[in-house]
Parts: sequence; C-alpha cells; structure tokens
Amino acid sequence: MSTPTLFHLHFNTPAVTVAAERLAGAGLQLQRRFGSVRGDSIALGPDEGTPDDFRLKLQTHQYGVVNVTLAPGRQPRFDHFGLQVTGVEEVRAKAESRGWSVRSNDRRTFVMTPWGFRVEIHPTTSDVVAELDEPTVAHLEKVVLRVPAVPTVRTAFKDVFGSVPELRIESGEEPWIHSFAIAEKRTTTTIPVRTPLTGENTPT
Repeated sequence: MSTPTLFHLHFNTPAVTVAAERLAGAGLQLQRRFGSVRGDSIALGPDEGTPDDFRLKLQTHQYGVVNVTLAPGRQPRFDHFGLQVTGVEEVRAKAESRGWSVRSNDRRTFVMTPWGFRVEIHPTTSDVVAELDEPTVAHLEKVVLRVPAVPTVRTAFKDVFGSVPELRIESGEEPWIHSFAIAEKRTTTTIPVRTPLTGENTPT
C-alpha cells in the first residue's frame, strides 16, 4: 500500500457562515451547499441564491487538493478526516481485524476508530478525488490531531492506514483537530481550528 494522502476535514459548528468567511480568507472558497427545501434534497453552487425554507445539511470548501466540510451543529466538533488510499480493501481488512466498524456506500468508506472519530477513505480513482485540483495549487500540511493515549493511537493508526505525512498526532483531552496548514506554491497558512469555528483564540 502506497503512502495515503490526507485531503479532507469535516467539522460541525453553530456558526457556519462565520466559519465559511474565515476559511475563504485562507483561500478555501465555497464549492457547494447541500440541504433540503420542504423535504426535497437540493445542491447549490457557490453563486446560486438560497431558496426560501432552505435547510442546510452541509457545505464544502475547496482549494487545490484541500477539501473542508462545514455542517451545522450545536457546538464546534471535529467529526472526521478523509484520506486518499490505493488499497481500500486492505485498510478495511486491517480495521476489521482490530474489531473496528467499517461502513461503505456508493461514494465512500468510513472507518470508526475506537477513539471517537471516523476516518473517511477514498480510492485515488474515486469521483470525489477527481473533483479536486492539483496538489501543486494547494495541499494540507501539519494537520495536528490531539487525542489521549498518543502512543497507542499512533501505533494502531499507522498499522491500519499507513504513515500519513500530513498528520501530527499529539496529546489532548479529547479527539480534536487543533490546527492545519494550507501549503501553496510560495506560502503556507496555518489555521487554528477553534478560531474559524468559534471566533475564539486557540490555546497552544
């Protein structure tokens, strides 16, 4: 199995609009909004107006091979991140051998880790990956995941998914993406996650 690529982050926040504005300031423009109008599912492009009675389910922001999803929630929460992998079935087998739950649909596979967060995996040929731009435009670096029991998490994570160069696993009280960096051709922008999701300063 070749080296996986971390390209996707998914967060819940009570302030989707504010978070979206802050992500846009870092180059992550709105790509699409998904929701419903009176029970009917609808997808809106970035320049389409919001219909009456529109209920937002989630929206995606994209730049290069960086894809960030924002979904409404009562409080800021890290839900999952996504990897491009060459061996989806190999990852599935390793996860299931550890007793982890694995669920798939037509577009993606989710692996539930025992630490309270999911990992979404895509083959490099999936339509989700095909919608991304080139990594030379922008890509993720230094995604800092904070969890308890760091040595255990590091060992098991590497065994199931392989070594993920973009990911840093550090000690924290609960699963949380503390920060991530968007690397462009000449610049790198680090985004403390609590700042775009809540407007608060992120503690070190």
